[in-house]
Amino acid sequence: MNAVFCVLNSKYIHSSLAPWCLFSACKQKCDKEIDLGVVEGTINEPLENIQKRIADKQPDVVLFSCYIWNITATLALCKNLKNEFKNLKIVLGGPEVSYNVKQISKDNAYVDFVSSGEGEVSIPQLLNCIKNDNTPDMAGVSYRTENGFVIDERSPETDESISPFCEEYMRQLNGRIAYMESSRGCPFRCAFCLSGRLGKVRYINLDRVKSEMLLLANSGTKTVKFVDRTFNCNKQRAAEILTFILENHAKNIPEDVCFHFEIAADLLDDNLFEIIKKLPVGCVQFEVGIQSFNENTLSAIHRKTDLVKVESNVKKLLSFGNCHVHTDLIAGLPEEDYSSFVDGFNRAYAMHPNMLQLGFLKVLHGSDMAENDELYPCNHCSEPPYEVIDTPFISQEELQNLHIAENELERLYNSGRFRRTLNYVLSASGKTPFDLFFNFGLHIQNSNLQNGCSLDEYTNTAFSYFAGLDGVDRIKLRDCLVCDRMATNNSGRMPDSLKIADASLKKVKKALLLFDPPEKGTNRCVNILYSTNEAVYCDYKMKHKVSGEYELKKENLKGLYL
Repeated sequence: MNAVFCVLNSKYIHSSLAPWCLFSACKQKCDKEIDLGVVEGTINEPLENIQKRIADKQPDVVLFSCYIWNITATLALCKNLKNEFKNLKIVLGGPEVSYNVKQISKDNAYVDFVSSGEGEVSIPQLLNCIKNDNTPDMAGVSYRTENGFVIDERSPETDESISPFCEEYMRQLNGRIAYMESSRGCPFRCAFCLSGRLGKVRYINLDRVKSEMLLLANSGTKTVKFVDRTFNCNKQRAAEILTFILENHAKNIPEDVCFHFEIAADLLDDNLFEIIKKLPVGCVQFEVGIQSFNENTLSAIHRKTDLVKVESNVKKLLSFGNCHVHTDLIAGLPEEDYSSFVDGFNRAYAMHPNMLQLGFLKVLHGSDMAENDELYPCNHCSEPPYEVIDTPFISQEELQNLHIAENELERLYNSGRFRRTLNYVLSASGKTPFDLFFNFGLHIQNSNLQNGCSLDEYTNTAFSYFAGLDGVDRIKLRDCLVCDRMATNNSGRMPDSLKIADASLKKVKKALLLFDPPEKGTNRCVNILYSTNEAVYCDYKMKHKVSGEYELKKENLKGLYL
């Protein structure tokens, strides 16, 4: 019997743990007559290409890992495969189907089995049952019969002792982002999340974790992302893992590999800060899920957060300058109205994280929010990703306004391309960050400049708009934009709006060649900053590992060549 595990990732750069956890478990526990394979694809690929790769393995059973980003494409692929292989058995698993078995089985007649929860124990048993033509009887596995779908609501057995990082996995990783776990479950039970449903936190053997960190770090990947929901809920373990990175960086761990962790900022303590402060630049990045600055909202979703400590600790992390810090807010949560969210956004922006994600609530199957309409009333899309449409606290129009602000937050701030410009414009105009992003977003819409516009077009539009704001000096704005472009674009090319015809620029370039000659073969860009009477120049060698910028140097024009 041939069994194929399949997952559709959102992008090629992503890899997936789930099929490989199950593949490794089945290699150990299944009958030897069962041949196993894995096919990874993306939701952006033509389905026929993925179907062919599966079909080439002549499958008797195909098992799919299902998530909100891939469920639509996955179900279409299942239907196509069933048409091609009449006797094929289709098994679905993963968070998108684990808490929605009844609807999935009703709407998709070609689905034969649904595995709920973790599958390292139940999936090998299921494959053995299918091979031997036996009726499955294991916790968490529901199945189709001639008389309907039999739903098993028991919690499956768990076994996190099996490593997914087998030889086959390592061969196909091919430099993509690698994911790993040092624990399962979450100590919290936020109403919008599924992680708390996995029960108390279970920890993977620390020696194995360290061994897998080294294995992945030396696989060719540049990023190893821990999928632990709250990495630092056990402070001692977090400290030991971070210390391991510190001790092995540039030795057993290549210098260009970065480890990513999701943390609760208010759980950071002095010991963790002391370790983090010593970490080499760029070897670690942290994602901090703040979600909301509204205390009533946090209480409603059962999220325990010390917001004052979150702000203080995020600022402290950022002050070290050695790690990328990503913060998250979620719009559409209960008890949060438009004004409250905007205030929270400005408060989060004031911390100046390296990235500020403005996300929108998804009402996930199995979450407390999905299962308790009376306690959490809201309208949300019936199709994936189930994004909130409105709530008693925030209207559809207000959420659309937040989307407008989010678009420009991504392009102006999170892109890292306009940091100096934003700092200057916000200071000079006195506008709040949210108002700036929202109003500029409206201007972009009215200018018919959508996501497909070039960076030069976008920069020209930003210059024109920001120059018209009260308090903004046109020359200072131009100089900020020039510095931003030079620091983030190694072509050295300037858009039309920033160019100033000045014969003295040639003289400045010559003087800099004598004053600070570049390394042979290095591309150099030079411009004049008229607001400060300086030459600014950049030798494009290496980006900063946290800011992603090239280093800029400045020299006073008078001292340079007069």
